[in-house]
Amino acid sequence: AVVSTQSTGDDQEFDTLIGHLQDVVLEDEFQDLQDTFLSKNCEEFEDEEENKLIYTEIYNQYIDSLEGYIGRRLEELQPGFTMSKLLNLIQKRKDEVDPELFEMLASLADFGLFKETMLNYKSEKDNEMGDFPGLVVTSLASGLRPT
Repeated sequence: AVVSTQSTGDDQEFDTLIGHLQDVVLEDEFQDLQDTFLSKNCEEFEDEEENKLIYTEIYNQYIDSLEGYIGRRLEELQPGFTMSKLLNLIQKRKDEVDPELFEMLASLADFGLFKETMLNYKSEKDNEMGDFPGLVVTSLASGLRPT
């Protein structure tokens, strides 16, 4: 009976923390923070094996910014919260965490995933600019005037 009670307590703590974490990463303020950071820095990244020194600086800023925000918000929502407790719980039960949430968290701990996130964001940003960046469009009407 003691084991199941302990398990239930762990389950409840895990569910509560993950619920708060999902709420935090869905907040507009967090989304804006992440989006602004990625947009501001993605152009520095190139899809090459060799990593530039600036990648490390940007990665450290990313960790400080996003992990700091998540940590502050979770401390507000769950007194006694620590990031190490959260990471420990997630590591033990990663199969129970939403894959997108896990990937975002993993990008805080894995440079390769972070670089991939940056390159994907850069690619999406480039695609939003259309297939013809820098294309100048002139009015058809100007070509219809009699000469």
